[in-house]
Amino acid sequence: MSSSEPPSARHLRVQSTLFQEVSLLFRSELSDPRLEGVSPASFELTPDGRLIRIGYTLTPAASAAREVQEALARASGYLRSQLAQHLDLKRVPQLRFIYIGVAEHPTEALSAEPPDAAIPEDEDEVPGSFDEDGDDEGGAR
Repeated sequence: MSSSEPPSARHLRVQSTLFQEVSLLFRSELSDPRLEGVSPASFELTPDGRLIRIGYTLTPAASAAREVQEALARASGYLRSQLAQHLDLKRVPQLRFIYIGVAEHPTEALSAEPPDAAIPEDEDEVPGSFDEDGDDEGGAR
């Protein structure tokens, strides 16, 4: 896929599923106190599917950006292992965290869908993907 081609419907579905799963893991699985106030705000899966760029914001009361970046680097292996358990993918992409800034409204930073992810509904579902209600349609948990 060249950089000028739009992403395929499958690529967008996988990106959306990964975003939902990472967002869920941020809310429920990460216990490092340095990650309190961290919210994923943007999400991009590279065209080859090997890397996820996750932009994150901090609340004003969160730890310093450098401490948060270190905590995210330490948590990336755990996050990847959880993604491997929850999703049926040939390979789980590497995670790269990018600091965006301080969120004015932290509850708005975390949305149900990744930005610019228009997913056609006439395509087959990705195993382990979520329906509109956020329920798991495939893959066991």
